Amino acid sequence: MKISIITATYNCISVIGDCIKSVKIQTHQDIEHLIIDGSSSDGTLKLLKKNENNFSKILSEPDKGIYDALNKGISLSSGDVIGILHSDDIFADKKVLESVSKIFHDYPNIDVVIGDAIFFDRTLSNIKKRVIRSSRFRPWMLRFGFMPAHTATFIRRSALKRLGQYRDNYESAGDFEFFIRIFQTHKLQCHNLNKILVFMRLGGKSTSGMSSYLRTSFEILSALREHGIYSNVLLIFLRLPIKWLNQWIFSLLNLIK
Repeated sequence: MKISIITATYNCISVIGDCIKSVKIQTHQDIEHLIIDGSSSDGTLKLLKKNENNFSKILSEPDKGIYDALNKGISLSSGDVIGILHSDDIFADKKVLESVSKIFHDYPNIDVVIGDAIFFDRTLSNIKKRVIRSSRFRPWMLRFGFMPAHTATFIRRSALKRLGQYRDNYESAGDFEFFIRIFQTHKLQCHNLNKILVFMRLGGKSTSGMSSYLRTSFEILSALREHGIYSNVLLIFLRLPIKWLNQWIFSLLNLIK
């Protein structure tokens, strides 16, 4: 079973090497890694070309944002299963894709496999900040703006054809709208793999401060309304204190260990 991993990148020279390595060391044998670069100007493209033997395809050209880049990668991919790994994220261990492949192989009716993810400090990668337990996610949580871990989600190509591409009119909530279609519009068959699959750096498009939080919140509300799911600003804004509480508890438990 071929698994295609799509990585969208733009000016990520300091982190893209870790991402590539985490895919390269996977024990699963049939992997296609596609990197879609948005015409980086910081040396990222030069670094990618020096390491082009470590991934399958590279496309470098201007795009309309991360979701446009992901759509390009999906169109170029040929895997039976497709996953997303952002340029500043890494797989948690070398057997992640082996575990994902086994679920798809053992359960032919499963459309989507979802795992857990841990956020860690952007500069000190050994400091874990927050965990996303996708196994605890329930579809009703969408109206509060919660979703499973995007980069710990893998989908069959056949299901993706029914689902459609990412909506590139969103700047940072295109993945949230994507999950609405997975759980509400198409009600795909999902399997929760109760395992940490991805380590994610804080400071990405939707986690880099209050302005990004506000932008993402209003985009989430727009996506919910687009699909006829009731919510309001207050419900969506509750995400932040809940995330802060989650992070505080997670940090406290790590100190106790």
